[in-house]
Amino acid sequence: MYLQLECISFSYPGAGFPIFSDLSLSFSEGWTVIAGANGTGKSTLMSIAAGLIQPDSGRVRRSGEVIVCPQVFGGLEPEDWGSIFSNDNNTGRLKSILSISDEMIEREYTLSGGEKKRLQLLSALSHSPEILILDEPTNHLDGYSRNLMVEALRAFDGIGIIITHDRAFASALSSRTVLLDRSMDEAASAEIIPLPLAEALDESERRRKAGRAAYESISDAAAAEDLIARRLSERSHEKQKALSKKGISSKDHDAKAKIDGARLTGKDASLDGAIRNHLSRSRQLDEKLSSVRKPLLRKEGLTLMDGMYVPDLSFPESILYIGDYSLSVPSLSIKAGSHIAITGMNGSGKTLFLRSFYTYLSEHGKQHYVLYLPQEFSSSETEALLSAFRSLDDEERGLVLSDMYRMGSNPSALFSPASLSPGEMKKLAIALSRKDGRSVLLMDEPTNHLDIVSMRILEKMLRDDGKDLTMILISHDEAFLASCTDTSWRIERSGNEGRLMVLSL
Repeated sequence: MYLQLECISFSYPGAGFPIFSDLSLSFSEGWTVIAGANGTGKSTLMSIAAGLIQPDSGRVRRSGEVIVCPQVFGGLEPEDWGSIFSNDNNTGRLKSILSISDEMIEREYTLSGGEKKRLQLLSALSHSPEILILDEPTNHLDGYSRNLMVEALRAFDGIGIIITHDRAFASALSSRTVLLDRSMDEAASAEIIPLPLAEALDESERRRKAGRAAYESISDAAAAEDLIARRLSERSHEKQKALSKKGISSKDHDAKAKIDGARLTGKDASLDGAIRNHLSRSRQLDEKLSSVRKPLLRKEGLTLMDGMYVPDLSFPESILYIGDYSLSVPSLSIKAGSHIAITGMNGSGKTLFLRSFYTYLSEHGKQHYVLYLPQEFSSSETEALLSAFRSLDDEERGLVLSDMYRMGSNPSALFSPASLSPGEMKKLAIALSRKDGRSVLLMDEPTNHLDIVSMRILEKMLRDDGKDLTMILISHDEAFLASCTDTSWRIERSGNEGRLMVLSL
């Protein structure tokens, strides 16, 4: 089995710059993770690899059937039913691993998000493809569904490619990572690192910093050679003035003879030679710099705590309801600066509790301390954020956009805030709340819709720069929660009843 992209170039019609230019990659058996910021061409690359998009130049060589699992599952195709309901032992084993019954398959459109993703994977694997491409397969999945998918994918013996920002999921399957990077006026570059995603990101950052340090060292050396040559030139000029006969009386034969003798010693010639040597070394260093790409180091992260008042919080013993489901919550006391993770299966009531807590704080006059970041923004919430942004003066608007850039936003997206993606809207909400001095952060799946670069920046902000703030976070990203939180509240559900339990990480 093989999948090879040879000297691929591709541009979208009307785009000012190419997505790829002369890019070559090869994939063999096993799993490879593709990661990078939004706009680096991850989905485009996979569409080219699968033959869904033809490159402008170069060629793709592949063997066997290719199946692509997009982010959104559109339902089973007619040909899927035959493979899923075949008497093949492998398909039966996959149904068991993925915990999918025939009854669930029959009602595919009423399944939960996690169940649909498992059915999508069952459908793909039941065809026994040689090449399987998964685009963000764990978005919105709880730990249960993620673990089932990992078990099924570990048994896949073809060429597997995953686009993901889920570090735990990626590390469970793959020790090879391709990181895509692209600035707005250049084609994307691919960095192949034989490490799991989390370690590959750290290694890439180390390489980038080391490369920048080496670049600046060469640049400094070139500048030093220029400076030495300039000072030697000034000294040579001074010597030439000293050896000039201008201003000496035509009758002063002794002075003229001394100058002629000094000129014949050759000392000024050796000085000119030194100048030429330093200028030559400076040119060589400049040529070396021009032949390599300057590693860019983005200014990242924000200071989230700047003299803000952080209140202690509480929540009374309660029973919360949504439809027929009830959630029992004990009396809660939350000290200022607590970092709390809320975990539990999808449908257990995590979002129900977080919304109820925000409502409770608002009813008790503490809403001006709180940033509530929902999992998805409604149209009215989106409009409220954009209206708040439009109401800023030019200086305030510039500061907010600068904050968004430091959270990993692409500068081109910032010129049209009305068309910001869901991930960019989250960054806008954080930037606006920082201006307003919000010191309590209630965040429901904050990493959803964020690329891996933005997610790592947010993680560092919450862990290092927001350590004095109070945070309550819902997330299925175990690595994110482990980095940012120190206390766990878990919600367990049994039938139509749930219970929130306070644990310790």
